[in-house]
Amino acid sequence: MIRNAAPQAMIRNATAGILALMLATGFASAGAAADDSLEAEARAAITAVFDALATGDPETVRPFIAPEFQLVRSDGAAYNKEEYLARSIPHIDSTPVINDLVVTRNGDIVVTRMRLQIEEELDGKKAESNAPQLIVFRVTGDNWQVVASGNFARLAE
Repeated sequence: MIRNAAPQAMIRNATAGILALMLATGFASAGAAADDSLEAEARAAITAVFDALATGDPETVRPFIAPEFQLVRSDGAAYNKEEYLARSIPHIDSTPVINDLVVTRNGDIVVTRMRLQIEEELDGKKAESNAPQLIVFRVTGDNWQVVASGNFARLAE
């Protein structure tokens, strides 16, 4: 008996296509869940850092800052960890609101980009609210430490 191979090939192709679609949809859902989880963790870490900063106490802030920490502000002011703790912790007048948060991760490095709605003074000058911010964390276990920060808030003269 001679069989036509076309129907069998069509069934194989359709089955492979359905399987690929199911896998892609499953992976997309898992990826979205992982992204949501990472964003929630990053948001919690950012909030914890700003809660520590709001105390104004360098020893409360110290555990959140990595030894290699660097910070640059919109006016060009730059600090390492010890300089920042000694003379540049912001004076925070309001609870920050994190907007437009974007989070990426590679290994133990998490990069966050956001707009931060906050009332604060930096180096004695009122800072613009809702300015772009960049904060880079190194994650070791459950410990998130700030490695680098860029604050693009314009400062009042």
